[in-house]
Amino acid sequence: MHPAVLDPPGAPLYHARMMLRRLSLPLLLILGLCGLLPACRTPRRAADGTPLIPFRPGLEVPPVVAVVDFENRASWAGQWNLSGGMADLLVARLMETRQVVVIERQHLGDVVGEIARQGEDLFRKEGRAERGRLKNAQYLLRGTISDFTIIEESSGGFWSSVLRLFGRRSRARVAISIKVYDVENGEVMASVKSDGTVASGGMGAEVTYKRVSFGGDSFFRTPLGKATERAIDRAVDKVLAALPITYWSPRVAEAGQEGGGPAVVVNGGANVNLKPGDEFIVRELPRRVTDPVTGNVIETQAGRVVGRLRVQDVLPQSAHAALLQGAAQRGQVLEPVKQ
Repeated sequence: MHPAVLDPPGAPLYHARMMLRRLSLPLLLILGLCGLLPACRTPRRAADGTPLIPFRPGLEVPPVVAVVDFENRASWAGQWNLSGGMADLLVARLMETRQVVVIERQHLGDVVGEIARQGEDLFRKEGRAERGRLKNAQYLLRGTISDFTIIEESSGGFWSSVLRLFGRRSRARVAISIKVYDVENGEVMASVKSDGTVASGGMGAEVTYKRVSFGGDSFFRTPLGKATERAIDRAVDKVLAALPITYWSPRVAEAGQEGGGPAVVVNGGANVNLKPGDEFIVRELPRRVTDPVTGNVIETQAGRVVGRLRVQDVLPQSAHAALLQGAAQRGQVLEPVKQ
């Protein structure tokens, strides 16, 4: 072979880079198309059964969940309140995800009491909390603790009521289950199980839990704390996967304002990528058809078309629109017009 045809030093690396560049564009196109094709996306459903066409990739409405105290079926009889402590850990972990709105039912009485107190004559009118603004939960989370033990592997025995951890070859195990209830119909949507096991060996002298607070920093440095954290984290992942995720549903927020205001206010704006010129059909609320024997919803029929509107001004969380035809009332469904 002629010397001029030989590859110079470093040619294999050069050819590899060129091949990668040729493959990068088709790969990126495939990945991009996959984000647009319905088959590549996780299916979503409307929260209230409204026929929903995802208008644009925009705001996902986080579900509202309520957490109640766990039921303690473990044999642990130490100084900790596991029922309330586990619920507090679940609430904290769910809030960290920022994927749900959390309501803590066991302490809601304190909030209600404060609102009631502010309505008394002894308190000034300015700055009072408005009544009727507490959020309603869509889903209820009820947990059960089935195992909370320290096992000494050398003897096979476990110590569930003695607050101590043996220094060598011991194992902590925490197991919980959480049921997810649909508040509207009381059905159990999902039941998830989770556990965490942590071995502790070679710690030397015996260590006690008597001065350790449940859920504190010191607790999470212990085998029981680490096992609890693992069980809670795994449970939260499973609960989030079980909860339905809904897109923003276009609705009429206000209509027919007096004093020269906008004809219609839409319940979304820049946060859901609305643009001036977007048009919507106005429909009455959908009608649910139920089985006369079981009462289950078997079909949802779209409401009657009563109007049409066009967006004029877009605000951060709302939009002002003009009626082109018909009429509109608060709460009615808006169906985007395909341009």
